Amino acid sequence: MVVFLNQSISVAAVFKGGGVFPRWFLYRGRKISVQEVTYTWKEHTGAALLHHFAVTDGTNLYDIAFEPAGLAWSIEAVEDGAMR
Repeated sequence: MVVFLNQSISVAAVFKGGGVFPRWFLYRGRKISVQEVTYTWKEHTGAALLHHFAVTDGTNLYDIAFEPAGLAWSIEAVEDGAMR
């Protein structure tokens, strides 16, 4: 089951060759290391362009998003197991 959150988070990312590569993020007081980016996509929300990243820490799957105009990151969704 997926839980939708839409909460601001802090992310460490590498910007290289025109791409964005998240490395870790802080969620619920824990540092989550990104083991793999499994999928990426872009979405327009009103005037904002969001860059979504489906990432895994090896156990759980997270949807994190980057909004370049405001340099803001958010966690949009997390699989049910990560909430425990």
